Amino acid sequence: MGVKNNHYFSATLLIIMGFLVVCNLYTLIPLYDQISMEWRVSTGKVILASSFFSIFYSIGLLTFGPLSDRFGRKNIISYGFLFSALTTILVSQSTNISFLYLTRSIQGFALGCFAPVAFAYCFDHFTQTLRTYTISLINAGFLLSGIFGPMISEKVSFYYQWDGVYVLFAYLYFLLFLFALLVLKSSNPLDNAWQWPWRNFFTLLADRDLRFLYLIVFSLLLSFVTFYDSLFQYLSKEFPDQSFLLVRSIGLIGTAACLFSETLIKHIGTKRLIFFCSLTISVTFFLMMLFRDNLFLIGALSIIYVAAISFFLPAIIIFIGVLGAKYRGSAISLYSFTLLIGTALSPLISHTFRFHSALVILGIWFLLNCLMITRIKKDA
Repeated sequence: MGVKNNHYFSATLLIIMGFLVVCNLYTLIPLYDQISMEWRVSTGKVILASSFFSIFYSIGLLTFGPLSDRFGRKNIISYGFLFSALTTILVSQSTNISFLYLTRSIQGFALGCFAPVAFAYCFDHFTQTLRTYTISLINAGFLLSGIFGPMISEKVSFYYQWDGVYVLFAYLYFLLFLFALLVLKSSNPLDNAWQWPWRNFFTLLADRDLRFLYLIVFSLLLSFVTFYDSLFQYLSKEFPDQSFLLVRSIGLIGTAACLFSETLIKHIGTKRLIFFCSLTISVTFFLMMLFRDNLFLIGALSIIYVAAISFFLPAIIIFIGVLGAKYRGSAISLYSFTLLIGTALSPLISHTFRFHSALVILGIWFLLNCLMITRIKKDA
């Protein structure tokens, strides 16, 4: 197999891995009622299992990036997926709510092996063009998994009960483990990386430009979850006959914009692209607020918003990866953690404020992002 073909196979494998990892953030959502009735516990207690998953997934994101600096990207990704397969099959064996909390927590931690390590792998082995395309498509998969994760779970559970969902994902993760061993290339670990896995975070946060970038990162997935959560509540009250899934699916057409990320980054640079994306998102939210009674315009503007996010994510990952230099694994690990933690604030916004108020808050937030970008001195 030629080097070029191997890189394409590796990129394809990473894109598939990313989609199937993030799907598990959402697989439990359609199963709440089914598990609740089977075990005779409240739905609220079952929902807590998703919270445990997210918390330990965040811890995994912080842990595996630094470990990959020491033990190599391929080892962490491949054996991380073996660990994920084992923990996922344990989820399917849960017989009570306490065991579900435990297994979903371990599963979340195990799946944290992917995102920061995969992005660092792209920097280590791919050309600039392939790196940008791969990172863009991985992020597009992350966004699409929010739609397809619950759909897969719902369909599988209809035919094979809820535990069949996790048997399926365990099987897929084991296959990905085997493919990772065969396809991915080994990375050269850093000689001085093993001191204390999280020590590099303090070094990275001492960089003023990186601090600004992490503050911006915090708003990205927060805005995505807040927008769609607020939109769902708004449509449920004001337009009960309208399909939320249809409106959301229309917006996700914007993920196709990721195919043009490399061209834009090459021509205008990451810093300018991040600025223009922030400004576009801010204007889009304000326009949605003004025309909130027009579902056609909300759908059209959501395409622009999702397209901007699809440009934004790979650009800021590349920016952080370049500034992180030899601590790249740790830098992207901190990025992944910050991105996910932002979602913890989203329910506070979407459930406290009305749809139009949430749009104003997000619009102002991204204007502040524009201001922070102008304070960053470096470019990538």
